[in-house]
Amino acid sequence: MTIGKSSFWRTVRRCVYVYCGVQAVGSHIGELLYCTGVSMHPTILDGDLIIAERLSVKLGNVHRGDIVGVLSPTDANLICKRITHKQLDRIYDCELLPKGRVPRGHSFVQGDNTMSSTDSRTFGPVPDGLVEVRLILRIWPLNRFGWMSNHWFWEKEEEPHSR
Repeated sequence: MTIGKSSFWRTVRRCVYVYCGVQAVGSHIGELLYCTGVSMHPTILDGDLIIAERLSVKLGNVHRGDIVGVLSPTDANLICKRITHKQLDRIYDCELLPKGRVPRGHSFVQGDNTMSSTDSRTFGPVPDGLVEVRLILRIWPLNRFGWMSNHWFWEKEEEPHSR
């Protein structure tokens, strides 16, 4: 059985369409993250596979308690951390914040495993522009399948500076 020229080019065209579709989804809608490390233990374990979405980030709809993928300010890696404080929130006992408040346009992120996490306590608040995605659904391992607990102990957000 031989493949004709038109069949070959049809297959190539389909592959190009699929590639463009995957790139568009990854750039604008979301992506699949394979998580490594222990900084988010017990919420995220080493080897978890998580769906992350970009729309909330692009619309500025991320809140305290959300688990986000942030471009590390120290290297080119994407790190997963929880937003603990937003702009103008007061933080006590943080040498990196001489005024005691998170600057405008920044978020303070921390790992759930505070004893083993390099986070804003080390490198300071991160510019909101470094927040890439919000983690929403763990799909692997199957015995831990489910929505991410983005507000595990946080009460409903009320901006302290808007009172």
